[in-house]
Amino acid sequence: MSHRSLAALAVSAVVMLAACSSAASSPTASAAVSAAPSAAGSAAASGGASVCSESANAGAVAVTVVDFKFQPGDITAKTGQVIAFSNTGATPHTATLDGGQCATPTIQPGKSDGLVFTTAGTYKFHCAIHPTQMTGTLTVS
Repeated sequence: MSHRSLAALAVSAVVMLAACSSAASSPTASAAVSAAPSAAGSAAASGGASVCSESANAGAVAVTVVDFKFQPGDITAKTGQVIAFSNTGATPHTATLDGGQCATPTIQPGKSDGLVFTTAGTYKFHCAIHPTQMTGTLTVS
């Protein structure tokens, strides 16, 4: 193989590697998936607008995350109340709406984070790290 052929092959490999690694780590691709609206709750009726946001404030509604369960799994809150998810287990978790409209960041063991809802509705949620094991329902009035 000639020197030119080897150089062209090396350049092609670098270009392919760069394209693969940037697609795999693209925050835009992840954001597009997590921003998909859900038919659950009022988010669909409001045109996919954000129905909640993350809040690090102390919560009016307490949810314990332990042993791969949300306790309670069926939560009731009012708009404007902070729902605080406290991870008392040994594994990191999240609280993520099934439609991806909002989520807590990863909650490490011994830490808490919360969500505050601006739109009434019934919302299904899960742990993004353990989506088949950890699910719940949140009713906001």
